[in-house]
Amino acid sequence: MKHRVLGIFGKVFSYTMLILILVIVITFAFFAEQIKTVVESAQRQQISTVFEPLLRQLEGKTNEEIIEVAVDFHKKNASFEFSFISLDKEILYKTKNFIMPENDVLLLNPKNVIVKGYHLTQNKFHFTASSKGQQTQFVTLASENVRLFVSGTISSTDIYNKFTEKALMALLLIIMASALAAVIFAGRIANPIKKIVSDTKKMSDLEFVPAPDVRKDEIGRLAQDVYKMYKTLKATINQLEIEIERKKKMEENQRYFFSAASHELKTPIAATSALLEGMLENVIEISEYPQYLRECLRMMAEQNKLVSEILEIVSLNEDTIALEKEHINLGSFVSKILSPYHAIADAKEQSINVDIAENVVCAVDTKLFGKVLSNVIMNAVQNTPQKGKIKINTSKTKGGVRLCIINTNADIPDEILPKLFEPFYREDKARNRDLGRSGLGLTIVKKALDIMKIEFSLESTRDGVLFRMDLPCK
Repeated sequence: MKHRVLGIFGKVFSYTMLILILVIVITFAFFAEQIKTVVESAQRQQISTVFEPLLRQLEGKTNEEIIEVAVDFHKKNASFEFSFISLDKEILYKTKNFIMPENDVLLLNPKNVIVKGYHLTQNKFHFTASSKGQQTQFVTLASENVRLFVSGTISSTDIYNKFTEKALMALLLIIMASALAAVIFAGRIANPIKKIVSDTKKMSDLEFVPAPDVRKDEIGRLAQDVYKMYKTLKATINQLEIEIERKKKMEENQRYFFSAASHELKTPIAATSALLEGMLENVIEISEYPQYLRECLRMMAEQNKLVSEILEIVSLNEDTIALEKEHINLGSFVSKILSPYHAIADAKEQSINVDIAENVVCAVDTKLFGKVLSNVIMNAVQNTPQKGKIKINTSKTKGGVRLCIINTNADIPDEILPKLFEPFYREDKARNRDLGRSGLGLTIVKKALDIMKIEFSLESTRDGVLFRMDLPCK
């Protein structure tokens, strides 16, 4: 994997600095000549301002008077070098360091202001640069026959040198400020993107990622969209994990169920086969055939019942069961289910007390709910002691009614209660098998109630063992 030389921060910083430097250089190059021109113009204006009073003093003066005024003026303005020259090129007065121009300067009408070549005529002054570019000079008429030549003390080279020095310092400061601005700008752009990259890495590793900060720009919307996608994918993954775990548990339950079912079927079938083989081999006396045949029929009947219950549980495990809910009168429905069990209860001298209001109407799948009630009541009758009591009553709940079935004088240890819903679980296996109990009754109850989404529980109370169901009712 190739390592990146520049990340998003480095690229944004580099591009920003490049653009800022180009803009700064172009701006300096564009305004450099403009600044030089302004400075030179200011200097010329200064020279003009200094010599205008001199020109006013020379109006109407003779050559001798002009020389006197020039000497006095030079004492007061020693920084300027100048010379008075007549039209026939006779030098009337010249300062010590004044340098005559190499080429004669033609004077135009001082009332005209024109720009021609390298010469600028402004007001009464005709400006020009010396051939060596060292000084700013101008020439004007001091009187009708005398010309005044002036040379400034500040040269163009000085202007450029000072301007270049200050410009470089300013350029350095501006570049430093630009670099700081580029760092801040690059950070503002790169940091949110780096945060998104870091968050997506955590998302791919299925780590917890907090909600991003609220931003109203495109980066903020991108972060929000990525976070929404993460939440959706996380919820989907969690759902898949739950589904996989459910499927795994279901497969384990199925393996356990079929293993237990095969064990439950194997023993009676082996016993029946042994009895029949004994008859065929004349091991059993013919006079005893009726007794052993009745025993074979009994075991076959139990196996038939067991197979029916196994098939019923298998059908309840299918996810395609369509509920057909009907509104029933709960009291009448319970009484109908109870009818076959009154004889069994009477044989054990048990009493069954039903306390259900007449107007309680519930919406249930009658077929599944009938199986539930039948198995629960059968368990209550079988597990209630001789002369015990079975109570069936209801109480109102927030969303419907709670149906309670209590078999008194019975007790089940708390650690055994959850196991009672497992297939083929028997607390006393030998005794329960002799009583014809398959151990699938409560398994069928749990499957049916789960399909109908009815909450239930099995509890040991002071009054006995309580089985309750929360039914949706009007």
